[in-house]
This record gives sequence, C-alpha cells and structure tokens, in this order.
Amino acid sequence: MVDKNSYAEFVLGTLNALLKDCALAYPALTKEFVRDSSRLSSAIESHGIRFALDTMPAMRKHLDKCVAQQHLTLSHLTHFGPGRKGEVVPRLFRGLFLRVFDRSGVLKCDADAHALRLLRQLLGAVRKMKLECDLGDRCEAVAEFFRIDAAVHPGTLKWADRDGLDETKLDALSFEEIAQDGPGQACLEDTPAVANISYEHARCIQRVADYISSKLGSFDPGEWRFKHGPGAVADQDFGAYRYAFETWPDRLERVFPYADFAHANYACAVPDLCTSKPGLAFLNEKPARLHAVPKTITTPRLIASEPVALQWCQQAIRDYMYTRVSETLLSNFVDFRRQGLNGNLALEASHSRSHATIDLSSASDRISPWHIERLFRKTPTLLMALQATRSVWMVQDIDKKSPKYHLLRKFSTMGNATTFPVQSLFFLSIALGTLVHVRKARISDMFFRFLGRDTVRVFGDDIIVPEDCAEQVVQALEAFNLKVNTNKTFTEGNFRESCGVDAFNGHDVTTVSILDLPERARPGSVVSSVDVHNNLCEEGYMHTAQYIQKTVARVVSSKIQCVSHGSGAFGWSDRFGLYKTRCKTRFSTKLHRPETQCLNLRVKQQRRPPKGVAALLQYFTEVAEVVTSASSTLGNLAQRPKVSLTLGWAASGTRTR
Repeated sequence: MVDKNSYAEFVLGTLNALLKDCALAYPALTKEFVRDSSRLSSAIESHGIRFALDTMPAMRKHLDKCVAQQHLTLSHLTHFGPGRKGEVVPRLFRGLFLRVFDRSGVLKCDADAHALRLLRQLLGAVRKMKLECDLGDRCEAVAEFFRIDAAVHPGTLKWADRDGLDETKLDALSFEEIAQDGPGQACLEDTPAVANISYEHARCIQRVADYISSKLGSFDPGEWRFKHGPGAVADQDFGAYRYAFETWPDRLERVFPYADFAHANYACAVPDLCTSKPGLAFLNEKPARLHAVPKTITTPRLIASEPVALQWCQQAIRDYMYTRVSETLLSNFVDFRRQGLNGNLALEASHSRSHATIDLSSASDRISPWHIERLFRKTPTLLMALQATRSVWMVQDIDKKSPKYHLLRKFSTMGNATTFPVQSLFFLSIALGTLVHVRKARISDMFFRFLGRDTVRVFGDDIIVPEDCAEQVVQALEAFNLKVNTNKTFTEGNFRESCGVDAFNGHDVTTVSILDLPERARPGSVVSSVDVHNNLCEEGYMHTAQYIQKTVARVVSSKIQCVSHGSGAFGWSDRFGLYKTRCKTRFSTKLHRPETQCLNLRVKQQRRPPKGVAALLQYFTEVAEVVTSASSTLGNLAQRPKVSLTLGWAASGTRTR
C-alpha cells in the first residue's frame, strides 16, 4: 500500500528545492518564490498529491499551447487563477510568468527562454512519478480501450481466418476509398468527424504506400533473426522455458512452419511431429493478456503481453523492417534506433518555424487491419506474416465490468513487436503522400533523395512535417479516423515538441523528471533517484540535486561514492566538486587500482540448465550475444532477478557487476 503522505512530503520538498534554484537564477524574484512556496504547501495540503501530479502538469500543457499561440489565456485550473483583476497571469509562479508574457498575456518579443524552462520544470517535475492509479481510473482506461476498439474498422479481408488472407483481392484495395466512403463511419465521440480529403490526395498516399512496400521488398522468414523479448508473455509464467513451444497456432504454421522455426533442425522437430505431444495443438490459439502499468496518477498505460509463439515470430518481422528501412531511402525519414534526429529537427524548427510537430492520441489502438492491408498490398508476403502473428483475441481481468474475453478489431496492441515499425511506416505514408500532393511532385527515388533527411521525420506517433503541408497532414490523419493530440501538436509559433525534446525559439527547454521516491525496500528506486540527481546536476538544478541526495542518504546511508561526470559508474555525479565522499579508499595490490568501499548495485539471477532439444535452439539464438563459459548464461530463469545494494569494494569511477 502506497503511503501518499510520504510522497506528498517528498514532492513538496522537491518543489521547494526547485524554487531555491529559481531564486538562484533570478535573485530579484526571491520574495515571489517564497510566496510560491507557501501557496504550494497550501495547495498540496488542500488537494493532496494529485495537485502536483495532475493539476500542475495540466497547467504545463496549457502553458505550452499558449506559448505556441503567443498569448496566455485563463486555464480555469485550481490555484492558477489570475493574481489581479483584469489580468490573466496566474498568481502561482507569477514572477516567472511575467518574464515570458506581459501583464495582458501577450508573449513578449524577448521572452526569457530560461524562465520558461524553469516554469515548465516546476509544473512538470513530478508528473511521471511511478504511482499506481486508483482502481476507478484503471477501469475507466480499460473501458476507453474497448470503446476505441469498437469504433475500429475490422478490415476488408478475413484477418482471423487460419487459412490466411486472400491475396487475389489485394489489388482491388486502396486508400482512395477514403475519399468517397471512408472506414469507421461509426466513430467515437472524442474522434473528429471524418475529414474530407480529395480523391487525388488519397491516391498520392496510396502511391507512397506502394513505394514504401517496394523498398521493403519480399519477406522471407528464413532470412531474419528470431528471438524472445525481455517482457512478459501471455501464456507462460516467469521462469518457464520459452524455447520449448507448447502451442503453435494454425495461422502461424502457414507462414512460419513449426519444424523450421520452433526447432534448431528437423531432427529435433521429428519427435514432436510424430508423437502426440500434450499441448501442441495447432488449433489451440492462446489470447493476448492486457496489463495496466503506471504512466500518470490518473491514467495507466495499457500493454498487452503476446503469446510466446507469436512474439517469437513478431521479432523476425521487426528485424526485417528495421533492417530494410535502414538500407533504403526510407532511412531519410525514419530511423528506428535514433529518435534524437527528430528532437534535433524540432529544436531547429522552433526557431525557423519551417516544420510542425504532430502527435497522436492512442495511435496504435486506432490503426485497423483496413489500414494495414492497403499499406502493404504490394508486399503480400509481409501482409501474410503480419496476419499470422497478430493476436486475434485478448483476455483482461483489470475491470470486472468490461468483457473478460474480447475479439480484437484493431490491428495490434502495444506489446506486439511489430506495432512500432508498422505504425511508423503508416504515418510516414500519410505524411509523404500529403507532401507529394501539396507540392504536386512525382514519386521517384530522385524526389525523395532531393528531400533529404530533414524534410519529414517519423518516430512512432511523433511526426514532423514541413509547415506548408502541416494542415493537410492533420486533415489526412483525421480522415483515417486517427485522433490528433492538440495539446502536443504545434503548427504555429515558436514552440515544438518531439521525441522527448521540448524547444522554444531555438532553445532547449526540456525538463528533468523525478520518477520515484527512494525507499530502502526498493533498491531500484534508489538507483533511479541517483540517476535523477545526476541529470539535475547536468542541467544546473543544484539545490534540487542536493535535496534528492540527502533524501537517499537518509534511506540507505551515505556510502554511495562520488564519480566523475560522464564516467557511467553508479554514484553521485560531482561535476562541480560540491560533495566530499565519506567512503573508505584503498589501493588494491591484486588488481593494481584505486578502490572505494561503497554501495554497489548487484543483480542476482538463478538459471536452471535447459533440458531437451530446445536448448540447441536457444544456443543458436543467443550465442552471438553472450560469451559462453563454465558459468554460461544460457538457460531459463528459475526466479525473478533480485536487485540489491550491498557494501563492497569497487574500482573508483567504474561499475561493478
């Protein structure tokens, strides 16, 4: 059970330390910050921790939109009313607001970017704290999940058919249908009405989708890497041996034969195929399982764990898409491994206004088989593989009022290994197709090579497009029954946000998030707090960093070593030489190095040696990633990893294992 009083005390202490950092930057506003401290204390006492974790982040979203629109408006949020009659500037944090806006709410020509950064830091410092939502919030999120899924078009072809899709019908499918009688006519209340895009616009999007398919090429499962992901699976408990597949659905067998991809060789597969192995039922298809994990205090993140056999094959499709995109011109617009490229473009666009940043709400939940079969109609081998590895149904036990078992209408949930690359390419086809339509260009390698790397960028549901086609891209997204997140979409002004980078007029105003309350019983929370401390030091929030450091010291002791900035070692980053370590030191005569007696993070995992022929498949899968020795890491986990902080000798400035 979470003690919210201790969290409230920690949050208030963190915000007061941030106010001290603000006073250090603006000494003339010290009295204002003292008043702000008193107001924060009163607000948290009256409304609880939810004020800091919900109301203040809501004000931050409102602030971002006002900065983009160059005018501050009333937020109508608790404790953020105007300080004086006839003004719109809030009483709370008034000093910083007046360095960005004038008293009438108009954005100043010389708006202080550092003041904006501090203001956003105060409003959003604790918005991502790992607190579990109330049961009512979790149930509402599940109910919303079902409402969205009910509005998703199921697709033209039979996606639940174990015999696969009918390839002969693919050529007749086209996005051009959306210009006449688009999918999802029964749309949600919170989804915009189906936008009206022209036949030519939809045709350009379809032609770009076909171009993307041509660059990906045919999918041959034998050429790509299969593996197991690090997360949970729907049909096995932790510690179960994942390489011994107990089920292999018929839909999977059609594209990924059991003998070829569930065993190291045919000799290993013969006993299973020639005998009636219990559980190996090709018709027995397990459901995905829905989980709620912490996101914000009011909204959980819903992720579905996939059955182990489907997840194993999804990884091969993911490897195919990542590799093919990186080897073609598509890498000019999508880089699955470097989201920093999107952040850099957003930073540049905040000054030049050359590009707009677009974000979507529940993006993966609104993508339907209707979209996917038209996106990859020219690559039937990929389409068949996606259909074979897609979970058809799902089970959930979070909300008792919602159905326990549900036949999915959406293409996939978060948790499917193909969701991220598939949605990225879908949004890329809409963005590039709209660009081609607006500029009346001809689709060719020469045109896309001429566009270069910084014209359109897509990373998941973070989309960056040129300013001249931003409005049409938003219109096209809504025409496909996708919901544009207006709070995080910026098409005007000098504020941009993409892939974790927040930018104003060429200045990086990204903030540091405090993620957890350090507790002795949870070593991971201590490690997280040390990392947050180091990030705060990097950004210059020294009082806040010292508060985090003192809080950790009260919990576990002060025997955490100080490490040099950028060393990568576990310990306090002492960039400015403010701390003096109390840890003992020595020189190791055996290893010939200086060592420190300090707390070290240790992770213990017990592994059982695998039994049976499935171990050979694991060996061929993992041998490239591990160094096999007398104490080989090959095997299945016997129990969950145990994380601990133990006192011992470690090389100064290096990480121990």
